[in-house]
Parts: sequence; C-alpha cells; structure tokens
Amino acid sequence: MRKSVFAAALPVVLSIMLLGQQSAKDSKSSSETLRSYADKLDLLLGTVIQGKFWSDPQYTATLGREFNSGASMELMHHTQPQRGQFNFENMDREIQFAKDHNMKLFGVAMVYRNDTAPPWLQFQAGCGHFSPAELDQILKNHIQTVIRHGGDTFYGWEVVNEPLDPAHNGCWTRVFGEEELIAKAYRYAREASPNTLLLLNESFGRQGIDRPRVDQFFSLLKRLKSQGAPIDAAGIEMHLEAHQMRSDYVNEFKYFLEQARRAGVQAHVTEMDVYQGPSGAFDKQKEIYYNILHTCLRDSNCKGFTLWGISDTNAWHPIFKNLSDTKPLLFDEGYGKKAAYFGVLQALKEGR
Repeated sequence: MRKSVFAAALPVVLSIMLLGQQSAKDSKSSSETLRSYADKLDLLLGTVIQGKFWSDPQYTATLGREFNSGASMELMHHTQPQRGQFNFENMDREIQFAKDHNMKLFGVAMVYRNDTAPPWLQFQAGCGHFSPAELDQILKNHIQTVIRHGGDTFYGWEVVNEPLDPAHNGCWTRVFGEEELIAKAYRYAREASPNTLLLLNESFGRQGIDRPRVDQFFSLLKRLKSQGAPIDAAGIEMHLEAHQMRSDYVNEFKYFLEQARRAGVQAHVTEMDVYQGPSGAFDKQKEIYYNILHTCLRDSNCKGFTLWGISDTNAWHPIFKNLSDTKPLLFDEGYGKKAAYFGVLQALKEGR
C-alpha cells in the first residue's frame, strides 16, 4: 500500500521540483540586466537620452535598469537660447536621474551644424554677424559654462562633432578653420574640467567602417594633438544597415581600434543602431550587435558602447532617413527584449 502511494506521488513530486528549478531559472533571467554585466567589466554602457520620452514610465524604467551611462544632447540652441542666458532645465533633469540611478553622463555635440546654433548667432543667415574675436569669446564662454554646470556627473564631452565634414560645423569652421576651431574648443573644455574625458567623434559609413576615412580621421586627430589639443578619446558612430554589411566589417572595426591605440587615445562606440533592412534580417542584426560589442570588449582600450535609442519607438530613422519600417534597437515598441538584446547580453557575459 505504501509503495503504491509513493509511486503515485513520485511524478507529482518530480513535477514540483522541475517547476521549482524552472522558476529559479526564470527568476534569474528576469533579474539579469545589461548593466549588471557592464558594471563588472568597467564598461560604459549607454544610450542617448531622448527628452521627449520622459513621460513614458517604460522608457525611464528601462533607461535606469539597463544602462550605466547616458548620452546627453547639449546642443547650443537648447543650452543658450539667448546670448548670455543659459537654460539648464533638461540637463538638470538628466543629472538628477543619473544620480538617482547611479549613472554617468556624456555630453554630446556642443559645437555642431548651423541648424543647432541659437537664432541669435544668425548662422542661418551667414557667418559675418560677429567678428572672429567676438565668436572666440562666445565659444569659450559657452563651452566652459556648460561643462562647469554639468560637473562631475559627466564623465566626458564630445566638444566638436563629425569634423571630417566641414559643413557640419558650419560658421564656426568658416570663421576659424577646422583645426583651429577644434584646438580652441578642446583647450577651453580642458580649462573648465581638467579631469574630464574629451572625445572627438566621427561617422565611417553604413555598410561597415571605411578604412580611408579612418585614416583621414586619425591623421587629423594626430595633427591636433601635436598642436596641443587635449583629445583623450576617439569616438565611432555605427549607424549600420544589416542587409548591406560588408563581410569584413569586424576586421574594419578592429582597424579603427588599432588606430586609436596607436594614436594614444581611448576608443568608444558613441552611437550604434542596426537597421534590419527591408527583409527583416533580425538574426543578422543580433549577430552584428554581438560581433561589435564582443570585439570592443576584447580590446582593453575600448571603454564605451552607446546605443542610439532604447526601443524601436525611439529610432531616429523615420524622421531623418524616411524609413518607416525601421526596427534598429534592442527593445521592440512595447519594450520587449528582441534577439538583438540577447546578442549584446551574450557578449557582456563572455566578458573581456
């Protein structure tokens, strides 16, 4: 009788044990976050902060849970809308969020295109409304005021953005010349915050990393450093397109990392997303995310990896690339984890 009772009960007991094991696995899986692994690796794992999504609780919850850094857009027409009058409302909100969630911030694109300059500079109407001496003082005052306000919550600043296209830095370049502009801007930034990382950033293509452009960028960076420009890091934008990637893209990225090391600067992936293409190549998207982060982590000089958005709702492509089908990020429109998320997670678990 006892044997029959035991035999009848055994399947139930085993089922409960298996359910318990599965529950423990599910609990661990749900508690895993990207930043929990990034923190152990001393990797700055970030995403751009998009203020228009602050009212979305899923956005802010995911931002604080999954990332240990945020790219803070500090365009001049936002921070100094009137000459000598600064508006730090957005920055202060991001600083408080970062402090509340034990995150660091990275300031993006202080000096950039004419359309990011405030109207009072009148850059859209031409470049002759201020003398070079006046613009020099405006540049210095702006950079130093913004950086000092950011304080030590900011680990670094992208002072000048995308220097290989002179049109991107507009009237600043036409008045000072590209190299003089960059040298001035980075010296002023260093004066304002001697211990903050200063990064020079560039894009290198959508189908991989264009080696001649990499060579051009590091030639410029080395000339600037020889002139005393305090540049600590080289940033690479990676707005990639899965359906058009060259087969050699990983080696192309390794080439960028090698040139950064030779130039004596850190390497950071500053902007990354992967358009899946018209056919929806999401497995390829996952593979690309994994390969880039894995390659970064295997190079001790690669210190940061920043995504350009959190969920596919946040993607920039529909506005700037006219791509309505784009789903380039780690989370879907409902903040569900996509295959790409697990590609990034796998690379983080494998470590350096």
